[in-house]
Amino acid sequence: MNSGSEQNKASIDVFEYIEKAAAVLEEKRDVLNRIAARITTLLEEMYEDVDEMVSVTYRIKTANSLKEKIVRNALYRQFSADRLIYDASDTIGVRLECRFLADEKLLFSRLEKMFSVEGTDGCRSVKGRSIYLKLDTPQPEIQKNGLSIYRIDGYVLSGGEKYNFELQIKSLVNSFWSEIEHKIIYKNKRFMMIDKFVNELMMSIHTNLVNIDSQLHMLFKRCLNTAGIEYKDQVGDTLNLLINEIYSRLVEDKIGFPVNIKNYSEALVKYVLEYSSFTSRAGMKQATMRSISGERYANTVFAVMNRLRRMEFDDFPVGEKIELTPPFKPETDLQRAIAERLLSAINCDFYVNTFFHIFFNLEVGDDRQDFQSYVEYYEWRIARGKTQAQSVLLRTLVEKSEPSAMLLESGIEKLASLKVAD
Repeated sequence: MNSGSEQNKASIDVFEYIEKAAAVLEEKRDVLNRIAARITTLLEEMYEDVDEMVSVTYRIKTANSLKEKIVRNALYRQFSADRLIYDASDTIGVRLECRFLADEKLLFSRLEKMFSVEGTDGCRSVKGRSIYLKLDTPQPEIQKNGLSIYRIDGYVLSGGEKYNFELQIKSLVNSFWSEIEHKIIYKNKRFMMIDKFVNELMMSIHTNLVNIDSQLHMLFKRCLNTAGIEYKDQVGDTLNLLINEIYSRLVEDKIGFPVNIKNYSEALVKYVLEYSSFTSRAGMKQATMRSISGERYANTVFAVMNRLRRMEFDDFPVGEKIELTPPFKPETDLQRAIAERLLSAINCDFYVNTFFHIFFNLEVGDDRQDFQSYVEYYEWRIARGKTQAQSVLLRTLVEKSEPSAMLLESGIEKLASLKVAD
């Protein structure tokens, strides 16, 4: 009986610890944000002239994340609740992002050069700044999953307090992979990291990302020739694999059984690489893949990956009705035929509905704008090089097409290749 009472008391103490630590975190959140902003400002100044640098970002751990980590790592055994946010290594997390895997080492070398003032505990600082990094530990570290990462412990002295933080250096593909790993596995209670299949799947995705990194690096460093076009095709195939993997799992989670959307993912990737808002950001709206420079093509892929890794997928509305308000207004008769055919099935055909939910989730405008962009793209794909009279006949063919087949890349190519006579 006494043993049971002691057990209950221990459990209550742990929950009290968790709530107290979370309360301290919320109380100090503004201070932690100011500390993180100081670190970010210093790093932005340090890398201002480094082309390989993409961005400096930070995050302050959320209360829920802190609670989970307290239990998962038994932090209540290591720190007092009052001191946890100061003494834990990653209450503040800062990330240096670079373009390529090879650039991670370059960014780390800049840290070693700039943090040259010796401090205590193996830490060094920038002259005149109270921001310290522990640079005497071997880098990159090897994680539990066997992959390497540049992860450096540091601290900031402010107002008589010492605030620990964690600094990571990640290429865009590594950032993308870790975000997707977190969304697909750590936030999905059905998946466990001990699951061999899931591990193998994630490692396969990581391998594909490493290949993307290598291919894009080559595209950045040389003008595209015949071999370069082959690299683009490989990158497109791998982007297709990633989009298909992410969204097929989301669809399965929502409807309760697996669905093959690979062919629809292929059509989405073609749109993304040729016409989407991602291409317009790279300065190549309506360019064909063969006319895209290596750097602009790579920037498109990076933009898509950044979009995917920053998404919150919890409210992915597959299966729900799609309402476009205000209604889409086509500019040509062919656009009207395309729009009407797709809209006729958007809420009654599973694949059409799913395609556009994925499409709207991936694109960055509102749904009506995105739909208009897709219809314009569709017209561009099937009507290029055709006369006005041929476009009229093509419109008749569209009106007789099956909407779900229209959305497949094979369906688009079939319409585009038709030899319609005057």
